[in-house]
Amino acid sequence: MTSPGEIKTIGIVGLGLMGQGMACCFIRYGFDVIANSNDVAEEQETINHISDSLEKLVEKKIIDKSEIEGWQERFKYVRSIEQMQDCQFVIETVGESLDLKKNIYKAVESTVEKDVVIATNTSGFSISLLQKNFMHKERFIGMHWGEPAEITKYMEISRAEDTADFAVEIGRSIGERCGKHPTVLNYDIAGLISNRLMYAMMREAMYLVESGVADIETVDRSFRQDMGWWATICGPFRWMDLTGLPIYAEVMEGLFPKLHKSDKVPDLIKEKAETNTKFYDYSKDSEEEWDKVWKDFTYDIRKIVDKYEKRVKL
Repeated sequence: MTSPGEIKTIGIVGLGLMGQGMACCFIRYGFDVIANSNDVAEEQETINHISDSLEKLVEKKIIDKSEIEGWQERFKYVRSIEQMQDCQFVIETVGESLDLKKNIYKAVESTVEKDVVIATNTSGFSISLLQKNFMHKERFIGMHWGEPAEITKYMEISRAEDTADFAVEIGRSIGERCGKHPTVLNYDIAGLISNRLMYAMMREAMYLVESGVADIETVDRSFRQDMGWWATICGPFRWMDLTGLPIYAEVMEGLFPKLHKSDKVPDLIKEKAETNTKFYDYSKDSEEEWDKVWKDFTYDIRKIVDKYEKRVKL
């Protein structure tokens, strides 16, 4: 069995935006990447994404240009999964289709060595449910990335019912080698940690708008200027430590019964999804500018995190 530190060649199945970001991250940290998708146009899209992102990292002085010279030689696109036999670790990041994932796992398992760890980026399906389709169940893990994958330090690794310790350790090691701070869950749970926290917040935000407390822009502003101010450096427990635990217990007693508890998808977002519209009105130029601002912001946040994690453990 290949030790975690010896793994060099990573396989990626699925080259949407997240898969492209993963490919860039692996390339940046010295891995070789063998990638496959069902859309051959995504080969060039991925190459362009890697090139643009690496140039941005150099421009932002996060990496030195010498670190990425010759990176093109370490990226290979293949037309079929059967051409990924040299992969020492494989991650699937395709759409949330159970049948599609089943077919991919079957093809990957019949191609790579039996001790090669296979991961999924899903946050929608149970890892244990997906694991049932494997011949070698012990090698399957969940490995959830954040967007943009080449910048954030976020990664959640989850084990399924039959996952072996070696698979979790390989996932953790690869994450750390990619500059991530992997969070390892003790057991499989729908939505993982970050999505459960995020969707609880989103449900309450939509309730506040639907009930007339405030409009969308006001709710966004309040969230951004409070939680958005401290959440990069503090999680909820650290924040309670720093700002006084007793008051939180008192507020919870009165506020928890009043929080929204519906298990229905809010009409506010259902309508937007059905009509393919957004919460804000954008011109083409303004949407492109927001996309650019968001990307620039993530690079700046990365620098801030790098600065402060030298002083405290984040």
